[in-house]
Amino acid sequence: MALFIQPPPNTSADTLRQMSLDYNWSDGFAFPQAIADHPNCDLAVALELFWLTDAISVYLGEASVQELNVAWRSFCKLLTQRLLGGYYIHGPASFRVPLTKTQIYKYQKLGVPSIFLTGVEQA
Repeated sequence: MALFIQPPPNTSADTLRQMSLDYNWSDGFAFPQAIADHPNCDLAVALELFWLTDAISVYLGEASVQELNVAWRSFCKLLTQRLLGGYYIHGPASFRVPLTKTQIYKYQKLGVPSIFLTGVEQA
């Protein structure tokens, strides 16, 4: 079992993003949740979390409901709701969506909102 450590209040968005990239996702969702809830978590960090967790599969209904993925599905749904609701602001971090132009086109055809398909440049 992993030790849960809360990111300090003064952690920058770039550091939060790096923490999410370095995180061992097999350790659960308490730490990613703390990143998503952090006051310095901006749009770029939240999008990074969205794509790292494969939340697109939950959004599209492709992820089956299983007892073992309840925490993952809940985290993905929360991120999705927050992103769609404008919870995260454009901040200092940047993010490039990890998709090809063809993948973006396919997601657009499926009606995926542009918030998930558009990168974030530094403010």
